[in-house]
Amino acid sequence: MEKKLPWGVSCLLDAVSQKLGREACVRPVKNENSYFVLDKAFSYFQKADNNKQVGYRAGYHFHHWETQGVKNLLTFDMVHSPVMFSFFRQNFDYERFRKIMEDTAEFRCNYHYLHYVVFNKERTQKEKFEIIRSDIADFLKEIDAVEEKYGFAKRIFANKNSSKHYLGNTFYVNLAQNFFVKDIPNIVDKTWDLFMWLYPSKPLFKRDASLNRSMQKIERKCEFRAIQGLPQEILDAECDGIVQAAHIKPHHKGGSDKLTNGLWLCERHHRMTEGKLTGSRDLEHIDVKYRP
Repeated sequence: MEKKLPWGVSCLLDAVSQKLGREACVRPVKNENSYFVLDKAFSYFQKADNNKQVGYRAGYHFHHWETQGVKNLLTFDMVHSPVMFSFFRQNFDYERFRKIMEDTAEFRCNYHYLHYVVFNKERTQKEKFEIIRSDIADFLKEIDAVEEKYGFAKRIFANKNSSKHYLGNTFYVNLAQNFFVKDIPNIVDKTWDLFMWLYPSKPLFKRDASLNRSMQKIERKCEFRAIQGLPQEILDAECDGIVQAAHIKPHHKGGSDKLTNGLWLCERHHRMTEGKLTGSRDLEHIDVKYRP
């Protein structure tokens, strides 16, 4: 008889499946009461790499145990997988990563933790690094220091990796702990970019990185209802996909990457309105019209 998943793991599976638009999968960790929730496609990426890698994991990791006052720990992990590291490094946006850590601080009970292991070029020595802070401002200062000194992606997601399961680079970051199960969809939504960076093609929002940075003072949620003159079919369309920085006047038509030319739109509403908007916005007001 198939073992029933813990309630929190089932909720995480449902939340990830909802974002994917298809069924995600669960992999229990041997001899531990913890579970990875990931995309079945990751197995195909791994096999296509042809390195006979074993023991790899990449995705959300739900730790369902209670020790030292901690239970329901949720981390994002990458373990022993050169190909997944390469995808993640290609898509990684440090400013977006930093914002994710800031936006999810409320779910971590003042325990902000990041762990990574890197090897030298010859794979003969490894270095283990941990950043542990109780204050989110101190944690952000520490990761900023890594970014300034080395370049965060270059340091942590190095190209050099190994096909041997005991020599692969590792990366763990704490997303939430001692959280309520009802918070899982919100946590997944706030951290979804991490999951999307595990794919070989660059997510659509990477294209708009400069505009993304300009709009960080505005809450990242779909603003489609502020657009004037939308047809009913767009108004009736439910939000779906990653919330992206969308140009009001398209970049290829001379639109700037300044805040005045940007809206936060989910992938669905971005596609439905792209190239059909006029107007501008500031921090408090949106004066944008739909022009089919």
